[in-house]
Amino acid sequence: MPTTAYLRHPTISGDRVVFVSEDDLWTVSTDGGVAHRLTANPGSISRPRLSPDGGSIAYVSRDEGVRDAWIMDADGSGARRLTHFGSVVSIAAWTGDGSAVLVVSDHDQPFAGFTHLWSVPLDGSPASKVAVGHAWSAAFLPSGGLTLGRNAFDPARWKRYRGGRAGQIWTDRDGNGVFEPLVDLPGNLADPMVVGSRIYFLSDHEGVGNIYSVTPTGRNIRRHTHHSDFYVRYPSSDGRRIVHHAGGDLYLTDPSADRSERIDVVVPSTRPQRNRRFISPGKFVESFDLHPQGHTLAMDIRGSAFTMPLWEGTPLRHAAGSAFRERLTTWLPDGERIASVSDERGEERLVIRRADGSGEAEVLDLDLGRVRSMVVSPTTESTPIRIAVTNHRHELSIVDLDTGTVDVIHRSPFRWIGGTAWSPDGRWLAFCARRTETTQDLVCYDTVESRLHVVGQSAFVDDQPAFDPDGRFLYFLSSRVFDPVPDSVFHDYGFPSSTIVMIAPLQAGTPVPFRLPSKDPRAPGGNGAATKPDAKKGDESGESSVEIDFAGLAERIEALPIPAGRHLRLRAAAGRVYVLSYPVRGALGTPSIGGERPKGVLSSFDLATDTHETVAEGVTAFDVSADGKTLAVWNGSKLRVVAVGWKDDKSGKDSAGRDTGFIDMARIRVEVDPGAEWRQMFTEAWRLQRD
Repeated sequence: MPTTAYLRHPTISGDRVVFVSEDDLWTVSTDGGVAHRLTANPGSISRPRLSPDGGSIAYVSRDEGVRDAWIMDADGSGARRLTHFGSVVSIAAWTGDGSAVLVVSDHDQPFAGFTHLWSVPLDGSPASKVAVGHAWSAAFLPSGGLTLGRNAFDPARWKRYRGGRAGQIWTDRDGNGVFEPLVDLPGNLADPMVVGSRIYFLSDHEGVGNIYSVTPTGRNIRRHTHHSDFYVRYPSSDGRRIVHHAGGDLYLTDPSADRSERIDVVVPSTRPQRNRRFISPGKFVESFDLHPQGHTLAMDIRGSAFTMPLWEGTPLRHAAGSAFRERLTTWLPDGERIASVSDERGEERLVIRRADGSGEAEVLDLDLGRVRSMVVSPTTESTPIRIAVTNHRHELSIVDLDTGTVDVIHRSPFRWIGGTAWSPDGRWLAFCARRTETTQDLVCYDTVESRLHVVGQSAFVDDQPAFDPDGRFLYFLSSRVFDPVPDSVFHDYGFPSSTIVMIAPLQAGTPVPFRLPSKDPRAPGGNGAATKPDAKKGDESGESSVEIDFAGLAERIEALPIPAGRHLRLRAAAGRVYVLSYPVRGALGTPSIGGERPKGVLSSFDLATDTHETVAEGVTAFDVSADGKTLAVWNGSKLRVVAVGWKDDKSGKDSAGRDTGFIDMARIRVEVDPGAEWRQMFTEAWRLQRD
């Protein structure tokens, strides 16, 4: 009989097994059959342990917001909270008389994950630390001593690890408080248990995690399970038999009969976690791109491509994306089509769609690798629509949408491409690439002559190129300020704020705008307008052609008068340069996985008035429209679209509307099919490992 759910964290007492499924506790006989639900709680539940008499269950729950130890009767009634640690917690064991629970926690420790044992009485008395040092699991020996698992986390999450943090089993054989390693095996050991006169544990020293046992002196090793595909996970024992899960199934091991068998379990559930639901975008916005004229957004939200007018009109979802993922959605220069990377056909492919949802999507069957960025070229009557694509192979390619061909123009042997930018006329593609192990250079590619021009020497780390909308300048970030900051603990120096903003006049006769000799004379109250645009005109349509004088270009590069810092993103607008910077902060202030990203400061340099000022704080991302007139600012939860030149007045107004610039993201409701998402996530994870 096939198992009808994913079962984990089993515990046993007599002929009863309690396990976790759907983040709740269930119970079933050791003979298998239909399981019965014990809890239907709002928080997730894990690591249950049945008491020695089978009458109570200790477990870990998040029902009150944080993970702590709880206890309830074995029939599912009388749940109450045992600890208020508010930190890492796991149930290790019960005391022999059932009067207390041994809980593992890093509470009252200086470092996260540095777990110790705590004895938590059931009568409400204060918890007390068990003075045996670092531990993650424990079992009582007949002598009264303890057997401890140190670094003994789930080996299935660290398969065949053999380093210094591999799990070990330590034992106090005589109960006198002296601990020694139980057994020396070249594997990752975990979950000690005592059955009869032997100590059982989980080990992968033979390649796959299985259950083994030795005598209390660490001799006469025996193997009791024989899984060759999935690791044994979270074994637990009542002193007579052992239960564990592997591959989502429950197994019962009887050492006396030297037998291990799967328990056939039926979980009668409506599977509420698989129900379709509708969510607000919130933190699920992955990327956004402004329409070339700045009046509409293209966004990737939880794997789906959307387009949405800023304040008027209806959002449009372009594909039901739970079964596949859309990434890097961007506008094409005609403002009528969007391009996305989609894995709908199994492999990632470039997809072109009409923004109004009409017509069929065009799929370009090109091998672009794992795409890391896409930048669309401006188009003129004389140039085709091209997309600059960077990928995981350190390649920079140009995809020609008119011919459907791809041309790899550069491949770095050392690192990913560091930013790409098209010139306003679509002829030049600027990018930054590692040409040595320690330096990254600014490079310009001429699409007319199919030629690469390296700007400068391999001496610094240049990044994030951006062309001036008028085609006069090329901006980029460069880590080249070596102002050492002394360490206050060790005799050492670092360079945490080494990046500056550079400007390169593309033609020899173009003066740098913030230099006084470049200024036109003006009366009081003048705006300080700098040199007039000198881009060479193209045909009669008024299109500007960008010419680059490479002779002496490196010598013409100067730094904008912006202080050095941790500048990470650069964009050029009409008459301005926008820079996103992050403050220097320590590792202890860095959020954990899934936490909120550090927020930066968006500033601008006005080329007309030579002023550098803060535009907004608490910024995680920003973008400028192709015409250089519209600015979009994202703070991790809210999106604001304003005209270039805007500055946050810090009024605190956050209502959506044209007057504040905030976008009402609640206009979008994203349909989510969890089962389809899980399949997509699994497939993408394996594709990433392959690539």
